[in-house]
Amino acid sequence: MKKRWCSILTALLLLLPLAAMPASADAGPKPSVVVELTGLEGRTCWGTLLSQQEGTGPYGRFSEGETVEGPEKDRALRAMRPLDQMDPEGFYLLDFAEDCSDGELSWTYYPPHTYQIALWFPEEDALAVSAVYHRYAFDSYYRLDLSGLELTPGGIVELEAARLQRDYPYGASLLALAGRVALTLGAELLLALAFGLRTGRALRWVAGVNLATQLGLNLALEVFTYCNGALAGVMAILALPVYLAAEVAVTLVELRIYRRKLTGERGLSGRRITAYTWTANLCSFLAGVLLSFQLPTLF
Repeated sequence: MKKRWCSILTALLLLLPLAAMPASADAGPKPSVVVELTGLEGRTCWGTLLSQQEGTGPYGRFSEGETVEGPEKDRALRAMRPLDQMDPEGFYLLDFAEDCSDGELSWTYYPPHTYQIALWFPEEDALAVSAVYHRYAFDSYYRLDLSGLELTPGGIVELEAARLQRDYPYGASLLALAGRVALTLGAELLLALAFGLRTGRALRWVAGVNLATQLGLNLALEVFTYCNGALAGVMAILALPVYLAAEVAVTLVELRIYRRKLTGERGLSGRRITAYTWTANLCSFLAGVLLSFQLPTLF
């Protein structure tokens, strides 16, 4: 009975970080599609993604009689109207468009899952449209080379597939992963000292076990996030439960190892080791949740 109540209390403590999250009916991570445009050569350019569906998130199909906020955006969408259902199986023009003259088309809030990249060049009043693509990851990155693109004033140019390449930032993701592991390792070593795990052997075990479990946890979560391009609609529901389950599993693994290897080390009791393990993992989890809002590039 005592163990059962301890388990219930532990679960409630792990759920406490939820109270620190901003209250919102739309909480949770959102997918994105980001296209880096190279070779613009200073030209003004507006872009959007043509959608296979008539709506996604807050965006619906742009109609002739609709007026959107901002005269330049309204002008761009009206210029791109010929792309709406351009052929019998064509895609829809939604009421999303942005000035990407700075070299980036970024749709970070409910982008379509299946889409065509569409661009409008005001100087030539010319349109360019790509082939059909799908979100290949939860956050999908591309690089589109526009150098040497010949535009026909008033016409529509089809972008060759060779111009578009996937450009997922694997290096930045690995650096962020390393940063998360380093922060967790540092925090748990400091807490180990506070709980009396001060011998060189104890600290080596804490460092080694944490390095192994946190690398495994973060790599698993990175793969989970990357592969959720097709599941983006339920990602906001899945992300936190999966994270919580993984944290609990890691905590239990660490607890088993610490109790086996460190109990009796200079008077360390199993109770103290248990208290340290749960406290350290709860604190690192809570810190991760809070920091994810302050340092989104790291988390």
